[in-house]
Amino acid sequence: MGGKECMAILRKVGISRDEFSKMMGIKRSTMRTCVHGDRISYKMERKLRELNGEKVVEEEIAEVDAMIEEAKKPKVVVKEEVGVARMAKVYAIPQNKFLRLIEFRDGTHGKVRCKPGKYYIGDEIRVRGEDRGLWEIV
Repeated sequence: MGGKECMAILRKVGISRDEFSKMMGIKRSTMRTCVHGDRISYKMERKLRELNGEKVVEEEIAEVDAMIEEAKKPKVVVKEEVGVARMAKVYAIPQNKFLRLIEFRDGTHGKVRCKPGKYYIGDEIRVRGEDRGLWEIV
C-alpha cells in the first residue's frame, strides 16, 4: 500500500494523519515520513484496511436498513373469490397425460383434467369449481 492510498482511506474514514499516528502509537513526524516515503508498515496497513472495512460495513448496514424499510411497506394482495372462475398456472405435467398440476395466484395448488398435449408448463388456465380435488377448465 502506498502513501496516496493511505491518505485516501484516511480521508474517506474522516481521520487525520495525526489522529492515526496516535492510534498506532507512533510519533506524528514518523507517520508523515512513512506516508510521504511510501513506507507503510504491515501493522499500519492492517489497521487502515480494518478502518476501511468498518466504513464499508456501515454502508452495507445502511443498505440493509433501507431494504428492511421497503419490505415493511404494505403489499397489495390479490384476493380471488372462491366458487367463481379463477386463473391458475400449469406448473407440472404428471405421468397421467390427462392431468395438469396447477397453482393459483394465492399460492394454493390443484389438479385439472384436460386433453393430452393441450396445456404446457407456464400456461395460464381459467378454472372453476373443485369437484373431489379436480378443477374444471372454463
